[in-house]
Amino acid sequence: MSSFRLHEPSSTMDWKDITSTSSFSPLTTPSKNFFAMKGKPTGANTATTAAKSWKNPNLSMTALDNSHIQQPGRYVSVIEKLQELARQGGMEIATARRPQAAIYIAPLPKDISRFLEKTRHEFTESLLESERGFAKSVQESSQQTALREESEKFRGHVTRDLLTVATSGMADMLRKHRDRREELKTFSRLDPTRVVGDRTMTDEEESFCRTLREVNEAIICKRPVNPAESFSNLVGVSGNHHASQLWRAFTALTSPFEHPKSTPNSPEKFRLSRLFAESLVNRSRQYLENSAYESHLSHASSSSSSNMAAADLVRFCAKSHLTKLKLAQPSLTSGGEQPVWALIYYSLRLGLSKVSLDFVETGDDSTQDIRRYLVEYDRQRGWLSDGSRSELEKAYRRLGGANLDVFKKAVYAVLSKTETNETFPGVTSTVSDWLWMKLSQVSLAGKGFTLIKLQEQVKEKFDSNASDDAECFLVYILTGLFELALERLAENTKYLIHAVHMAVCLQHSDILITSNDSQEGGDSPIGLDFIALIKSHVRPFRKQTPEAAVEYYFHLAPFPALCAIDVRSDHPFRSMFELCLYKLARDTRSAWKIFGVLEDAGEDAGEDVRLRRGVVHKFLTDPEGLMVAVAKAFETEGRFEEALVLLELAGQQRMLLQALLRILSAILVVPVEDAKRKSVYAVATASAKRLNKSIEEEKLIGNVFILLDLITFIDTFDRKQYHQAVVIMKELRIVPVDADKVLEAVDNYKSILLTDVRRCVPEMTLYTMRALVSWFAVEREKTHGYRVLSRSALEYLSSSQLMDSTISHGNELQIDQLRETFRQYCLAVLEFAQSIPSPQLPDLLETLVKLESTISGP
Repeated sequence: MSSFRLHEPSSTMDWKDITSTSSFSPLTTPSKNFFAMKGKPTGANTATTAAKSWKNPNLSMTALDNSHIQQPGRYVSVIEKLQELARQGGMEIATARRPQAAIYIAPLPKDISRFLEKTRHEFTESLLESERGFAKSVQESSQQTALREESEKFRGHVTRDLLTVATSGMADMLRKHRDRREELKTFSRLDPTRVVGDRTMTDEEESFCRTLREVNEAIICKRPVNPAESFSNLVGVSGNHHASQLWRAFTALTSPFEHPKSTPNSPEKFRLSRLFAESLVNRSRQYLENSAYESHLSHASSSSSSNMAAADLVRFCAKSHLTKLKLAQPSLTSGGEQPVWALIYYSLRLGLSKVSLDFVETGDDSTQDIRRYLVEYDRQRGWLSDGSRSELEKAYRRLGGANLDVFKKAVYAVLSKTETNETFPGVTSTVSDWLWMKLSQVSLAGKGFTLIKLQEQVKEKFDSNASDDAECFLVYILTGLFELALERLAENTKYLIHAVHMAVCLQHSDILITSNDSQEGGDSPIGLDFIALIKSHVRPFRKQTPEAAVEYYFHLAPFPALCAIDVRSDHPFRSMFELCLYKLARDTRSAWKIFGVLEDAGEDAGEDVRLRRGVVHKFLTDPEGLMVAVAKAFETEGRFEEALVLLELAGQQRMLLQALLRILSAILVVPVEDAKRKSVYAVATASAKRLNKSIEEEKLIGNVFILLDLITFIDTFDRKQYHQAVVIMKELRIVPVDADKVLEAVDNYKSILLTDVRRCVPEMTLYTMRALVSWFAVEREKTHGYRVLSRSALEYLSSSQLMDSTISHGNELQIDQLRETFRQYCLAVLEFAQSIPSPQLPDLLETLVKLESTISGP
C-alpha cells in the first residue's frame, strides 16, 4: 500500500514565511512526528473516525484551542497544523482511503522567492569560496616548495664558500678580523632600524645638504673640488666656534693627497706608505705650529698695542710658559731675561726655525754646535738626514742626558728624534705640545719611532674613557687615525653631522679605510663602517626629503651591494648606491621622484607622453638597468603599478609586455581587492595602448588585451550584471557558451593563447558557469517561481485565510523552456572544461557539475 504524504518542503525553505499573513495558536501539547505515523494503526474506531472526517468536512471534530490566536509574534506552519488535526482526530493517513488527491498550483510570494534565491546564492558562494581556498593553498604550497629549493641552493653556495675559505688558509684571517673588530666601537647604536624617517630636515642639515649637492655636481662634471674646504667655509660662517676648530684641523690634514702609481685606489696600502707618513707628519706639525703661533700672537697683541716681531713673540711665549711653570732660569740668558735653549725650543715650536738661528748666535759653544743642524732642519722642513741624526744622537749621549737643561734636552730630542719614551714634563704642558713633540720625533725609517708606533701610543693614552671628544678627535686626526677620530666624534650627537661629512671628504680623497673593503693583517688600520654612518644620518629624514637622501647615497657607489636581511641573496643591484635607491623607493613610496614620471606631452608635441627625469638621472648615465632591477623587485613584492611604470620609463617594451602578461594573469588567478585590481587595470590599459602604437609583437599585445578584457568580465560579474558578463565572454570566445563554439574555443586555447593567459582559463570557466547560474536565477525570478502543494494543504490554507490571491497554475512551461536553454549553455561550458587542463583547479569539473545541477534540478 502506497502511503500518502504531502510534498515535503525544501531544505532551504522557511515555512514560517508562508503563514506570515495570519497568526495561529501555539501548540502546547507535545506533538508526534506526523510522517512517523504511517503503518501504525491506532484502532478501528480511530480509523473509521478519521475516514469519516476526511469524507465529510462538516463532521464534528475536536475543537482547536484558539485562546492564543491573537498572540503576537507566534506563527505556526501548515505542517504543524495538519499534525495537530491528525493528533486530535486520531486519524491515520493512508492512500487506500484517499486514492485520489487533487493537485493545485499555488504561486509563491515574492519574499519567499527572494529568500530562496538568496539562500541558493549563499550556498553557491560558499562552495566557490572553498574552491578558491583550495586553489590558494595549492599556490602557497608551490611557493613554499620554490622557497625551499632556493634555500637549498643558497645553503650549497655558502657551504662551497666556507670550504674554499677553510682550504685557502683564510679562516685565521677572518677570525683575526672578527677579534679585532670586537675591540672597536661600531655604529650599531647609531643605526636604529626602528627610527621613523618622517621628520623634516633642520636648518643645519639643509645647509650641509646644499653644500654637498654642489660638491656632487662638481664630482659628476669632473671639476676639481675640495669638499673639506667647502664644508669648513660653511661651518666658519655659521658661528659655531668649536666645530670650526675641528674643521680647520681636518681640512689642514685631509687636503688632497698625491697617491703613488703603485697604490691606485688602495687606501690601506697608501696609508702604510712612507709618502703618506711624511705628508701627514708635515701637515700635522705645521697645523700645531700655526695654531700655537696664532694663539700666542693673539695674547701678545692684547697686551701690546704695536705689532710684535717674530723674535719678540718667541720671547713672550717663553716667558709666559716659564712663569707659569716657575722653572729656575739658567745662567746664560739673552738680554738678561730668558734662557737661550728655551728660546730655541719655542722658536721651533712656533714654526719659526729661522728665528732660532738668531738665538744660537747669542749662545755659547754648545749652541754653536747645533747651528748647522738647525739650518738643515729649516731647509728640509723639519727633517734631517740619517747621518746628521746619528751625529746628534752621539753628541747627546756624550753630554749625559740626566743633568742637561730640560729645554736643551727637548731640542736635541726634536732634532735627533731620540728619547721617544720621554714625556718632557715642564716643556709639554698641553696635549698639543706633547703631540707636536711626538710628531717631531717620528722617523721614516723602519727601525725608528715610526708613525705606526706613535699611533699605538695615542691609542693607549687616549682611550674611550677620555672625557673631551673634541680633544680626542684632534689627537686621532693629527696622527692619521681617521676612522677612530670619526667614530669618537660621532658618539656626540652634537658633532654627528660633522662626522658624516668628514667621512664623505675622506672617502672622496681615497684615504678612508672602511670595514666593507679593509683587508685585515699586519698593521692595517681597522675600517670605519661608512655605510652605517651614512644611513644613520639619512634615515630620520629620508621619507620627507628623498632627494636629499640620494645625494648622500651617491657616495656609496664604490661599494658592492651587500646581502642585506630584507633583500634576496640574488638581488640584481650592482652597487650599494643602487640598493639604497631601491630601498628608498620601496619604503618612501616616492619612486617617481627618484626615477622620473611620464606626463602629458601637450598638444604641440608629437607624442602622447614625455619623460620627466628623476634625481637618479643626475648620478647615472644609464639608469635603465637600475630601473629594470627595481621593477623586478617591485613585481615580486606585489607593487605591480610601480613595476609597470618603471619598465616603461626604462624603454624596455618587450619586458613590459611580458610583465603585463604575468601581472594581469596573477590578479585574475589569485583573488585581490577590487581597488587593487582597478588600479592595475588602469595602469596596464594606458601602457598597452601606448605599446600598441609602437611595437610589432602582435601576439603578445593581443594576449595582453585579452587579459584586460577578462578583467572587464570579472568586474561586470562582481557588479552582478550577469547577462552582460556572459555577453562579454561570448564575444571573447575564450569560454564558449554555445555548443557549436566549443571546438573553436579549444583551437584558440591551443594556438592563440600564451601560457600566462592559459593559466587563467580554468578560473574564467568557473566564473562563466557562475554567471550562467546567476543569470538563470534572475530570469526565473522574473517569471515568478511556483511551488506544488497537495489539495488537503490548499483546503486548509484556504480555510485559514492564508491565501488572498487567486490560485493559478502559473507558467510552468516557460520555466521549463528557460531551464533547458541554460542547460545547453552549461553543457557547452562543461564540454570545454573537459578539453583543457586545469592544474590550478583539480576539481574544476566536479564544481561545474554541482553548479549545473542547480539549473537542471527541480
